[in-house]
Amino acid sequence: MILFPAIDLKDGKCVRLKHGDMATATIYNDDPAAQARAFEEQGFEWLHVVDLNGAFKGQSVNSAAVGAILKATKNPVQLGGGIRTLEQIEDWLDRGLARVI
Repeated sequence: MILFPAIDLKDGKCVRLKHGDMATATIYNDDPAAQARAFEEQGFEWLHVVDLNGAFKGQSVNSAAVGAILKATKNPVQLGGGIRTLEQIEDWLDRGLARVI
């Protein structure tokens, strides 16, 4: 079994929403790259990331945070949220993303 720890991004921070409501975001870490490293140090082999702003706006919003995550961890990263076109998928894969969901 493979467990995928998740980082949900809102405004560049790691958050959790209550019932999918952006207004209820609780910040768990304001440094997504540090959170990615922490998951790697805990032994996780993959990372699941969601750009919540992107999911609601229909375009990537937290690109800088995702880029920092990709640089911070050796683990493969899968990303969802705001990715709508094949060009966007290709761009993310070229930047080092393992999967687009």
